Amino acid sequence: MRNGTFVLADIGGYTTFLTDVGIEHAKEITSHLFNGMFEVDQEAWKVGNVEGDCLFLYSDTEQSPDDLFAYVRQLYVKFRESIEEIASGSTCRCGACDRTGELALKFVVHGGEFDTQQIVGRTELIGSDIVVAHRLLKNTIPAREYALVTIPLADVAKASGLDAPQGRDEYGDIGAVDYVYVDFQGVREAYEKSREVYLTEEDADVAVSVEIAVPPDFVWNLLHDYDKSPEWCSTLIEFETISGTVDQIGSVHTCLHGDIGKVVHFRVGYDEIGRRVTDRLTHVPLVGRMIHTIEVRPAAAGTRVTVCSSIEPGGPSVDDETRALVLDASRERGENDLRGLKTLCESEARGL
Repeated sequence: MRNGTFVLADIGGYTTFLTDVGIEHAKEITSHLFNGMFEVDQEAWKVGNVEGDCLFLYSDTEQSPDDLFAYVRQLYVKFRESIEEIASGSTCRCGACDRTGELALKFVVHGGEFDTQQIVGRTELIGSDIVVAHRLLKNTIPAREYALVTIPLADVAKASGLDAPQGRDEYGDIGAVDYVYVDFQGVREAYEKSREVYLTEEDADVAVSVEIAVPPDFVWNLLHDYDKSPEWCSTLIEFETISGTVDQIGSVHTCLHGDIGKVVHFRVGYDEIGRRVTDRLTHVPLVGRMIHTIEVRPAAAGTRVTVCSSIEPGGPSVDDETRALVLDASRERGENDLRGLKTLCESEARGL
């Protein structure tokens, strides 16, 4: 028998994800998520097994509480990054692709003795502590994303710097198991905050503005009325939310434009107090991806609306002429859209 540390990464929402139309894409997505997490630290951590929605990782090297929680956090960050890659890169409307953004991640962290055995050519971990770790996947923790840590490893939860309430669940075959847990809502919020992007006029490739003779809240609210978007967006034919809500970072939306076709909007910044929102645009012709920020702020005339756009690094290689063409088109579209927004806002404010 050997001593080891076990981390079970369990995908929440997987059952609904699989029962929807799109099983082939569901398999591809799950594979991408698990492969990404496995790559986090292949030197210290090995795969014990994969059971549908759960990736069982183990290490037989000593782990300090700080290092172990850092590893779990890295797994979570990689999971979120992979979700972003999938959600922002697909225009598919199958059930699996639609629900990618709704997937969650839960962890069980446990340690103890284990042995291995060969079953049909695969190495499987066995032992009573392996059983305990798997039983703990079914628990009464009142959180959607969390890390459950058994009492002998409770210092791992303390290393998070977050609250770690105690819990206990009863299991018929192994009895009562005590644990502490960390709600990952704070971890997710910190991750999303770290990923927020807001372009300014100074750092954008293209920036256009207009002043509108109505209060800022009036403009901000109208920008969120997507039924009216075609009335001021010069090329917009259709807007659709694929996952999440318009005020949620990580939400996914698609826009069908008459001149450039369908573009996917992945929301990477939403600041209601500052009245600004940023989307990563994917499937943009010629350049692949762009960053797009709309900001609404008070001005002498009432409101100043600024649209900033930049070609995101890492896309297809383009020459200077193509880059200039794309940015000129972006500027023209932005100017036309803001003229339409100004006309619509001022007309509605007058009750016309």
